[in-house]
Amino acid sequence: MRLPLLHFLTVAGFGSLPIAALDFYVSLTGSDNNSGTNATAPFGSIAGAQNAVRNQIASSMPENITVHLAPGLYPISKTLSFTAQDSGRNGFTVNWKGPDAVISGGIRVTGWKQESNGVWSASIPVGTRSRNLYVNGQAANFARRKLANRKDFVFTSSGMSWTNSQYDWLMDTAGIAEAEVRFINSFTDRWAPIQSVGNRQLVMRQYSWFNNMWGYDTVAQPNADFGVWVQNALALISEGGQFYVDSAAGKVYYKPLLGENMNTASTYLGVLECALFVGGTYDNPAHNIAFQDISFAHTTWMKPATVGYVDQQTGAYIGENTTYTPSNFESTRPHWHQMPGAIQVSAANNIAFSGGNYTQLGGGGFGIGNDANAHTSGTGLGASYITVADGYFTQVMGNSITAGGIQADAHHPSNPQMINSHITVSGNVFYNTSSLFSSTVPILMTYVQHSAISHNELHTTPYSGICHGYGWGSNDAGGSPEYTNRGLYNFQPRYTTPTTSQTNVIDGNFIHAYGYSHTDLGAIYTLSKSPSTLITNNFAIDSGAYGLYTDEGSNSYTFTSNLLLNTGTWLAQNGANTVNNSFTGNYGRSGPSTSGNFLISDVSQALPGVQRAAYRAGVVPGKRTGRKGASETGVPDGRVAVASGGGNGMLRVTVSNFDDAPFTGVEFSVTGDSGVTFTAQGLVPGEIKGDGDTVVEWKASRGGRVGVTVGVRYVNSRTGIVGTGSVSGSVDL
Repeated sequence: MRLPLLHFLTVAGFGSLPIAALDFYVSLTGSDNNSGTNATAPFGSIAGAQNAVRNQIASSMPENITVHLAPGLYPISKTLSFTAQDSGRNGFTVNWKGPDAVISGGIRVTGWKQESNGVWSASIPVGTRSRNLYVNGQAANFARRKLANRKDFVFTSSGMSWTNSQYDWLMDTAGIAEAEVRFINSFTDRWAPIQSVGNRQLVMRQYSWFNNMWGYDTVAQPNADFGVWVQNALALISEGGQFYVDSAAGKVYYKPLLGENMNTASTYLGVLECALFVGGTYDNPAHNIAFQDISFAHTTWMKPATVGYVDQQTGAYIGENTTYTPSNFESTRPHWHQMPGAIQVSAANNIAFSGGNYTQLGGGGFGIGNDANAHTSGTGLGASYITVADGYFTQVMGNSITAGGIQADAHHPSNPQMINSHITVSGNVFYNTSSLFSSTVPILMTYVQHSAISHNELHTTPYSGICHGYGWGSNDAGGSPEYTNRGLYNFQPRYTTPTTSQTNVIDGNFIHAYGYSHTDLGAIYTLSKSPSTLITNNFAIDSGAYGLYTDEGSNSYTFTSNLLLNTGTWLAQNGANTVNNSFTGNYGRSGPSTSGNFLISDVSQALPGVQRAAYRAGVVPGKRTGRKGASETGVPDGRVAVASGGGNGMLRVTVSNFDDAPFTGVEFSVTGDSGVTFTAQGLVPGEIKGDGDTVVEWKASRGGRVGVTVGVRYVNSRTGIVGTGSVSGSVDL
């Protein structure tokens, strides 16, 4: 008997026959035995929908395919992998949409029971490995105890010893031999595992310890000292908010913060390191896939448990358990690894992420075109036309977004398909990020080209805001004299051709409350040569650190119209080959007063275009209302100016609206010297358009030099705030 057509369409998705519908639905209450082609019969898993999409793509794709994820938390037990099989065809895109859908790489922890000393415990599957517990949306701290003074310890090739009896508790603490020591320095955050305990000595695991002892800003010789902790043993739990995972016993322990109720607390243990991977091969990349309003949470990063975290800067670390050439630290530099992201994109093009929350991620957030060592696929680099827009990032433990690699194929690719290009990071909010690895940053772009970082807001972060470039100039054409002296070129080529870094833009970002935990940093920090790269219209406040920091090798950048009202110097320049940079029209509160750049105490002293850029920095005004975490910049939303209207007693009043929404209910008052009156010429507007200027002219009762006061009152129709502006002065009419 022949099936009716409707029935045929329902069952076709699970064989090789084409599916007519190009919308699929997924719900936590659905089933993979459903058709998935309508909201009343959704698939029960992302994998079920992915299989249906692949079948559809393989048969035909005459229009976009859209997968709708219903609200809810979607736990995954293995990384979601999107390859060429999942990619759009014929110029169409595969869209995955999920407002209020959260993809979780963790397991929920329930059944908490109270132990002694205020500590609670819960069971987890035996063998579960994790370094990240999240309680009520916040990352818990490791069980830890601070060591009072780093200078009380002697650092040797085998470990650290002491003579002061106040540290003797280290010898008697249960589990100390499986714990680790954390050192927060000027620009590094170093973690070293303990191997055993001797007589007033911690014997440290090699080669992690050796590698943490050499180079720059090290364990024994930090450029600045922000504390040392011994951590990750059950016996070290001492304060609220601390946890310990006993993988072998299948137990997690946690001491609640004041007011936390473990009977009702939402607790998750991060298990997966990568929740989502998008990529293929260089010859067959993933492409034309978009993810909209889907959130990601609950990942971990386990590598520090075995080799420590031999931090070098911004998520780069010595990741192999070897010493390279012991006589010269520079032998390590060509081999540094990158911290992996929870969402990874490489060997891919035309991939877009928009909206969504990225939170409680145990390593990095996004890893876009990183080196192969930071990708679960084993294929790195090769990312082009990748967009991350309008997202909200918080409680990301490492870099929230790392675009580009740091090893040789990143800066001098052996295959042109490895080049990272056209990466856009725009309209995102980063709040309280770099929450565990404190020397990481919200946004890092290394060796990329034709890329843009625009209109993001970054605040409450321990180190720099936006970092651009890598390599300290050592990989630029001709090399660096500094790295000749250090002996780097005994271990890598002195390149004669430029790196891939060029033609990037950092525009309109709002960076505030940065540099809380380290030194040697800036709101915007650069390294190495990057021709035709423009840094403009950025606004930085609320930090004692640098504004712009051009570190070693920074070369061929243009910095213009940036407003840097941090209390530290607005511009710091350091190191060899820091030349060929252009600085014009920038404003700072303190620092060098160079030609074409200005020191001011208040934003009103900047040119109108810079005031407008500062107001519009971060998430653009029209998108701020209702956006989670988006802030107003504190800059006035408009400006009033007066000038001669070209003679004949004419006064020209210009009202600038910096917001996207119109000013409504506009009222003007124009007064002059005694005996001088003004008559409006034409219609006086009651509304002033958004992001524009309106000019109104008044005719004075006499010409010549006249004292004038102009006042304007209005309502910002977006914020509802009543605004006023006034200007007084003498004008030649």
